[in-house]
Amino acid sequence: MKKLFDRLFRSLAFKIGLAIFIVETIFLGLFGGYYIQYFGAEIDRRTAEQISAPGRLIQEEQLKISIISDPAQLRRLLGPHVIDAMAIGFDGTIYHSMNPALIGTNIADINNFPARWVGPEIVEPQLFTVNDTSGRQMVSVTPLFSLNATQPFMFVYFKVSTAGLEESQNRMQSVLLIGSVMCLFLTSGLIFMLMQQAVLRRMTSMAQFVSDIQFGKIGVRLRPASRDEIGSLERGLNAMAESLERRTSQHQIAQDALRDSEERFRDFTLSSADWYWEMGPDLRITFASYKFYQLIEELHGSPQGQRFDTLGLTARDHESWGVLMSRLESHLAFQNFEFSWQGKDRDVHFGRINGVPVFDLDGVFKGYRGTGSDVTAQHQATEEQHALQRQLATSQKLEAVGQMAGGVAHEFNNCLAGILSFAEVARARIDDHARVEEYIGHIISLGERATSVADQLLMFSRRKVEQPTIVQVNDAVLDMEKLLLTLLEHRIELDIWTCETPLYTRVDPTQLSACILNLALNARDAMPNGGNLQINCAPETIPPEDQRDPSDEIIYPDCAPGDYAVITVQDTGTGIPDDIMDHIFEPFYSTKEPGKGTGLGLSIVHSWVEEANGCIDVQTVEGEGTTFSVYLPRCEAGTITITPKDTISYHPGNGERVLIVDDEPSLRTTAKIILEDAGFEAICAQNADEALKILAAATDETRIDVILSDVVMSGLSGPQLGIEALRQYPHLCIVFMSGYPARTRQEMEKMLGEYIFVKKPFRPAQLQKAIHEALVQRAERRRNQ
Repeated sequence: MKKLFDRLFRSLAFKIGLAIFIVETIFLGLFGGYYIQYFGAEIDRRTAEQISAPGRLIQEEQLKISIISDPAQLRRLLGPHVIDAMAIGFDGTIYHSMNPALIGTNIADINNFPARWVGPEIVEPQLFTVNDTSGRQMVSVTPLFSLNATQPFMFVYFKVSTAGLEESQNRMQSVLLIGSVMCLFLTSGLIFMLMQQAVLRRMTSMAQFVSDIQFGKIGVRLRPASRDEIGSLERGLNAMAESLERRTSQHQIAQDALRDSEERFRDFTLSSADWYWEMGPDLRITFASYKFYQLIEELHGSPQGQRFDTLGLTARDHESWGVLMSRLESHLAFQNFEFSWQGKDRDVHFGRINGVPVFDLDGVFKGYRGTGSDVTAQHQATEEQHALQRQLATSQKLEAVGQMAGGVAHEFNNCLAGILSFAEVARARIDDHARVEEYIGHIISLGERATSVADQLLMFSRRKVEQPTIVQVNDAVLDMEKLLLTLLEHRIELDIWTCETPLYTRVDPTQLSACILNLALNARDAMPNGGNLQINCAPETIPPEDQRDPSDEIIYPDCAPGDYAVITVQDTGTGIPDDIMDHIFEPFYSTKEPGKGTGLGLSIVHSWVEEANGCIDVQTVEGEGTTFSVYLPRCEAGTITITPKDTISYHPGNGERVLIVDDEPSLRTTAKIILEDAGFEAICAQNADEALKILAAATDETRIDVILSDVVMSGLSGPQLGIEALRQYPHLCIVFMSGYPARTRQEMEKMLGEYIFVKKPFRPAQLQKAIHEALVQRAERRRNQ
């Protein structure tokens, strides 16, 4: 029985039928109750109207009051259920009544008669309901007034039983109740049959359809029987089944493709040299490909669950980790983060990783995905390339020096020939002091000329870049004239044009000279049959683009607006073909025969000009020549103190002892003679070891005051000697001299601090001044102690 009830209550048909029955019961109950109440109220209304009508008619004098004493007339008027009728005076005396025995009596003598019904306060018709042992009754009291009276003089009293009306009402309610119940069962049955035919049977079919779909029979279809809502639902289910069948087929194809893709990705990750990794929103690694897993496990255990900064990797610098972690915490992409590690082979390896953040459709951060690779071979190749570039740059510079060698040798031979000739003539005319002084002046001039050529040669052999300084462009170009004349050969005519206005720029003088030399040598090579080379200096101003006149035909170079000093190198050579014009500034690009150029000349010029915040413009006509214009930013003239070469400042000594250390005997002798003639006491040593022995053997009377040392010597160098001497004898002051210092001024300042330096070859006044400045420096040091 329980199973039967369970199946019954789970049945949709039972639920629908029960719902229909309940709804109709409620509906018919409300409807029937309403009508019963309505009919009851209507009967009461009609009864009240009927019982009140005679009193109203008597009040309106349309009916005689004597009718109250005629029972037959009252029954015809009020019906068979009339009980009593009286005409009662204002004092309670009964003047008319259905019961003749009551006429003339007072209502006070009647038992249980409510005197309040006929009191003087009753001025409107009243209707009362009374319930006693005989049933429910209705009473009507109507006051009668004389003309212009405010109080009634008589009351008309009628009493009617409602028993008959209630019987009629009960019969009507019974009929209505029975009809409602029959209508309820009939309509419920009809509605249920209609639901069974139109809904439940088709719902059962749809349930079976859904069950078939659930068990994988996606090929079944419904047969819509109508175009109503259920038919639309059936067609929708068919469309859903078709879409599901299509999507199932697509899903199966996608599953097969995904399986193939996963297998392909697995094969790629296993065979690829790159790494693949993934991390969660907590920035901890959740996936690592085999290569990355193998690398990290070798260093620091499994990478699973670790952050990047705990994997045992070494970044290029400490700030790199901070930048990486900042981008990770900000959910930003990063690229080319490089790190290194030491493998089992004890060799340093280098890696590089990239990563992109991953977000879901709602924008919630889910983690990172990225790749990585071992770039050790690239690092090694880069280092080798840089070394090769340095070697090639040195080779290019040496090539320029080699090209100068012929001209320099020729110039030195001329100088030496003149020096020897004048020296021989001076010795022959030793007694003619005027002639000897003239010849010695020529010898000094030729020596300065040879020194100038040596300075040019040393300038281009230096490897270190000096600090930029303010350069007068006109003077810098004119200083190159002698060197260029020796390199351009007699087949090329050189013209140098400078402007009257001084042009100042802040550059490295050595690099500026190298730039002009490279452009001149390229111009020379472009004129194999000779020609003309013009070097011109001029000021130029490049206005901003919004201030240029569109109608102006002037073509400005690709430089930032501003004032420039322009050095133009123009030749009448072969020009540059259009097909190689875009490559002339590329490193190692050369059109010369193998062995005659490195292809770095114009590349170095272009790089240096850009570093100087300038630009270079090229104009060429094939077969007619090329013009290179170098634009360097102009600046204000600096404070430059120029000492004429012929000015002799005499700085005599006062017996100070100077230790001369040089491995060249002639220079030791020359320096000793100069210093002793100036009043100093000079002692010579041929190397640093001998100088240290002399310092150690000195007493208070023979104590050394100044060390004059060459920079480059066999054994200990000059700077090394200075360090050792100052460590043992802090009172010393040191002067360095050299024609080609092995170290730059910046390196020596970092090593020794402030020091005095005199360049070889020096004149007596220059050497005396250097010794004097060293003594002054020592005195100031003592005062500050």
